[in-house]
Amino acid sequence: MSRIPTNNNGENALLGRAGTKRTNSAVASRDEFSLNRIGRYWTLYFPRVDINAASSECVQDIERLVIYVRQHPESFNMDTTFSCVFDYLALIEASPLTDFAQRLRDDPENILCCLGLAVCYVLSCEYGAEAEHILGDHRLHVRLMHHEPLTHMKSLKSGLVGKLVSVRGTVVRTSPVRPHLVQAQFNCARCGGSQLVRIVEGKYEVPMKCLAQGCRSKVFELCRDVESGTRTVDWQQIRIQEKVNDDPKDPGRVPRSIDAELLNDLVDSVVPGDVVNCTGIVKVVLSDEGKGKGRPNSLYILYLDAIAVHKVGGSSSAEGTSEEDMTTKDGIHFSSKDLQFIREVHREPKLFRLL
Repeated sequence: MSRIPTNNNGENALLGRAGTKRTNSAVASRDEFSLNRIGRYWTLYFPRVDINAASSECVQDIERLVIYVRQHPESFNMDTTFSCVFDYLALIEASPLTDFAQRLRDDPENILCCLGLAVCYVLSCEYGAEAEHILGDHRLHVRLMHHEPLTHMKSLKSGLVGKLVSVRGTVVRTSPVRPHLVQAQFNCARCGGSQLVRIVEGKYEVPMKCLAQGCRSKVFELCRDVESGTRTVDWQQIRIQEKVNDDPKDPGRVPRSIDAELLNDLVDSVVPGDVVNCTGIVKVVLSDEGKGKGRPNSLYILYLDAIAVHKVGGSSSAEGTSEEDMTTKDGIHFSSKDLQFIREVHREPKLFRLL
C-alpha cells in the first residue's frame, strides 16, 4: 500500500477529515484551474475520451466542483486510499452545479467522475508530491451516503438503466472475493514492447499494432506478472432481497431481489442477514436465458454497480443507529419519542392499567 503522508504531529495528513488543511491552502486556492494538473488522472475516469477532446461542459463542471471542494473542505472524508465519502443531502443543499440533483440522478457516472477529478485536483494542489503517494495510479471512488429517496425493487425496470437509485433490503448471499481486472499490459510477441490498456466494465481491445519504431507486429501477449502494469482490484457480488412487508399489496409473492457488485473498500463490508441501504447505478449484463444455437441473445439482467452500502439495522455499530434513533433488523424505524414511550411503559409496575 502507498505510504500515507503525515504532518508534524505524526497524524495522517490526507485521510480522515479533509477539513484539516495546511497553511499553504490559501496559496493553492488562488491557482488558476488547469486541466494539465489532472492529466495523469483523466484516463482513470474518462478512459474513452481524450483530455484534449473534452467538451466545454465537462470542463466547466469540473472547474465548478473544484471551487465547491475548495470552499467546503469539510464536505468529504477519506477513510481509505480508495474512496472519498460525500453526504448526499449536503451536496444537494449546496448544489454546486445547475440542476445538480436531476443531473446526478440521470447521469451519475459523468457527474461522479467529474467530482472525483475535482477531489484529485484539490488534493494535488494542496499537498503536491505527497498527494501522489495516496492517489497513486488508481481511481478514487466517490461514495454518496444518505442518498434518497429509496426505490422499491418492483420499480427497478429498464427505464432506470443508467440512473442512480437506492434500495433497502436484506443481504441473502455474498460471493467470494475475486480479483477484477482494471488495467492490462500487453507485450509485443516480436520486440517485447509493452502497451497498457484500460479495462472499462470488463471490456477491452487488444492493441492493433506495435508502437515500437520499425516493428509492425500485430501479435500481443497478456502479461500476468505481479510487477507488470496489469492491475486488479477486489470484487464481490452480493444479493439483496426486499423485505416482505415492503409491499403488503402482494401477499404470498416470492420476494424480489437484485444483485449488486462491490469494489475495493466495499468488499466484505456486509454479511448475509444484514439489512442494508445500497446506493448504485442500475446497469445490465447479458443473460444466459434465451440463448440458442445460431440465435443471438437479446435478454439482459439488471444489477447495481454499488457506490455506497451501509447497514441500517441489526447491528449496534450500524450507521444511522443510536440510542436516540433506531432501526431494527426487520427495517422497522423507531423515533426518539417512540423509544421514550417504550421505556416509560417498561417502567410501569402495573401494565394492565394501560389496557
